Amino acid sequence: MIILIIISFILCFIYLYIILLLYKGLKNTKKILLTSKSPNNNCFSVIISAHNEENNLARCLESVVWQSIGNQRYEIIVVNDRSTDATEKIAKDFAAKYNNISVINISNTPDGFSPKKYAVSVGIKNAKNEIIVFTDADCIVPFEWLETIDKYFDKNTALVQGITSYEYTPFMNKLFFSLQSIDFISHGIVSASAIGANIPINSNANNFAFRKIAFEEMGGYGDKKLVISGDDDLLLQKIWHSKKWQIKFMADIKAKVKTMPTKNINLVFEQRKRWGSKTIYYNLPQRIMLSSIFIFYLFIFVNLILSIISPLFLFIFFIVFILKFIGELILMIPGLNLFDEKKLKKYIILASLIHLPFIIASVIFGVFGKFRWKEQIFKREINC
Repeated sequence: MIILIIISFILCFIYLYIILLLYKGLKNTKKILLTSKSPNNNCFSVIISAHNEENNLARCLESVVWQSIGNQRYEIIVVNDRSTDATEKIAKDFAAKYNNISVINISNTPDGFSPKKYAVSVGIKNAKNEIIVFTDADCIVPFEWLETIDKYFDKNTALVQGITSYEYTPFMNKLFFSLQSIDFISHGIVSASAIGANIPINSNANNFAFRKIAFEEMGGYGDKKLVISGDDDLLLQKIWHSKKWQIKFMADIKAKVKTMPTKNINLVFEQRKRWGSKTIYYNLPQRIMLSSIFIFYLFIFVNLILSIISPLFLFIFFIVFILKFIGELILMIPGLNLFDEKKLKKYIILASLIHLPFIIASVIFGVFGKFRWKEQIFKREINC
């Protein structure tokens, strides 16, 4: 009993240390935002991988073709990834109308290659410009998106991660949308904090830019090409591990991308399982940090279960859970302010209660089980 109590409090200390480290990183991210920036006059290749996106692709392309910089400074490459609907036709119609859009069709994915990674790798190979920019076909980008990204890409910077948030849709219950939104934006806040603390953990390909030369120096996706997910954060960590380039988080809301939320709780769980599946491929420092938090979460449950044996464990459970909540407040309140998502603050308490079992289940089932993505069922690796 004493050993379990000691372990619980050691985990509390580690958790709070990590939270304070991330909080310092979030402050660094804010400092970068407040620093005046000058244009670097980069040219961009925007890559959009689309698999059966006939309902979303036109809206996405309409937002990308109308940018504040001249269209001579950027190209748009639509990679039609094995679509069986009207995706190809929509992409080609736009290409016929705008001379900076090209379409690449993929009919098959080679063995041993994640479909998404293969699609974007083909797009990168065909890109004419130095700065590669990812967004997804279900996203809407703002007018000053590329102009803002340009200000972050000085000659020493290899990768820039931006903000993505959910776009509210009328079909969705407001409470469900808000809880899903605060969970989604929390991943962005952690990404901003970790990049600011110079130990980048996660990222999001909805609003993600990097130098083509850095991608090539890393050997592309290399041995991670068979990992189903992680075309963003696994590349982020490879570039960080090289110690050659700077990585920045772009917390400027003028470049905030909007994406579509998932429609129901089952799809949310499938998405989170997919995100959880790639964490075992992270670099060692990132795995240690995330494992410490995961074990901390597990011990909250352990204390709750052991409260059947002794009321002391129920007391410890409440202490540890309150510390978890305090840690979340330390990051979430300034993070929501920075991301201009203040309206979500009122959902922090309820989201915190749901978050604990949800994150534990999604990591366990993602790493050891299967998940559904784009009408297909995968394990974490192609050959796993």
